[in-house]
Amino acid sequence: MSSLLYIPIESLQREDIESLVKLCLNDDTDRVDLFGGRKVALKYLLKIHATDFDLSSYIDITQITRLEDHFNKLKQFDFFRREFDRTYDNKLESYWELESKSSKIDEKAKSARQFMNKEGFQPEQLKIYFNSKEIDNIPHTKVTFNTTGFVDGDARDYMSNYPIFERKNEGQINTKQGRVENVIFDIPPGKQVIVLDFADERMPGGFFLYGATTQEETICYNSDTYQALLDLKYNRFDGGFFIPEFGCLYIKHVQFFKPPAFKQRRIVDIVAAACYDLTGRHGLHETPHSAEAIEFNTKKKLETIIAAAQANTEGNGENTYLILGPIGCGAFKNKLESIAKLWAEVLLKPLDPNLNTQQRHAFQHIWFLSGTDQKLRVFERAFNLDTDQRL
Repeated sequence: MSSLLYIPIESLQREDIESLVKLCLNDDTDRVDLFGGRKVALKYLLKIHATDFDLSSYIDITQITRLEDHFNKLKQFDFFRREFDRTYDNKLESYWELESKSSKIDEKAKSARQFMNKEGFQPEQLKIYFNSKEIDNIPHTKVTFNTTGFVDGDARDYMSNYPIFERKNEGQINTKQGRVENVIFDIPPGKQVIVLDFADERMPGGFFLYGATTQEETICYNSDTYQALLDLKYNRFDGGFFIPEFGCLYIKHVQFFKPPAFKQRRIVDIVAAACYDLTGRHGLHETPHSAEAIEFNTKKKLETIIAAAQANTEGNGENTYLILGPIGCGAFKNKLESIAKLWAEVLLKPLDPNLNTQQRHAFQHIWFLSGTDQKLRVFERAFNLDTDQRL
């Protein structure tokens, strides 16, 4: 099951490694072990150690052997399975989520199995980013998938042939009211669509199996995104799951099916990322203790999202639509005004001062999508948009 897992060692910041160490040493087993977050953090930390990177300033090196033993034990188990089958012995069984007949799995989740890509997603379609620096370094990376697990050969070509800082697209920002599973079909055929998934950093698809109806679950009910997230879980993360604290997951070419007939299809890229859970109940990563630190770190998350979308635009971005929105403002209780302000800071930041371009100009269109007028008005104020510019 274990596969090559690319370690962007030159791009990892101190905070990235500290985040992994916190997960590895966390005493809250329900938080870090139920869905396998610690398992993934251990895999990364042990692989970093295997590169002869000096971890002594992060962790007592004498603990490495103990952590390796712990990882080898955790690899055998999937504790989440017992949430749906109390008689289960916790042994890891790949893709049980797509086979289980448990009455605890909602019918919407079972119905969505018809959309799953039975052949699975290829490794090059499943990308894991720790930070924006890692993405900036892609054009200078010489390794291959066969040698290191590097899956960004396509992004390396795009960024080399169409340098991001040279892009001069419209960068048109608009708001639009609607639901993601419908709105993507409003985009003209032949255009690249990149959708931000307001993800759960702990488990694939959030509460998809329970029948929840927030944005990530809605994406999974209407596409094969859940299959891709499970492929990450089983083929890259040894049966665990996480999203790096300052990073995101990028999934190439998921297939959406338009409701209610589900006959019309649309190929879409997904960026899965998560804000901090300010309720303290659900999040995997430890929430900073001050509002200033939360905002500072959240901005880094948003910068990685935009960098990932820029790196994975096909061509120079002139045919790319980027769909964003109020990430983290639902169950995780982040303030909408703060998230909108941070999006404006990130997207209006200079791209190339000589060309008078901003980060948004790497794309042709950027839509901020929400189902409520109230939320759209907050984004319109943040970007100085008139309501009549709403699509």
